[in-house]
Amino acid sequence: MSEDLLSLIELKELRDAWKNMQKRIEAEDQAWWDSLNADERSRAFRQLMKLMYKAEVKDKGTYRHAIYSVFEVDYCDGLDHYMEMHNCICKAQESE
Repeated sequence: MSEDLLSLIELKELRDAWKNMQKRIEAEDQAWWDSLNADERSRAFRQLMKLMYKAEVKDKGTYRHAIYSVFEVDYCDGLDHYMEMHNCICKAQESE
């Protein structure tokens, strides 16, 4: 019984640490975005849209193809946001 309780406590601590890390990263990303001038934001946006277009429209690749081969980033970078968007795009393409 005590081992199960300890596991639950450790799992909660792990979840809390993950949430705190995500909040910190999101705050750092927002601070970086806010520090860009209009030209730098446009440049970042253009590049991201070009890469997304390649991954999703031209290649019609998997999520992992986009992350590893097109964006060339680590698996966790933007994982939740991009995966949801990728899935929406795939569903839309399938319904055409």
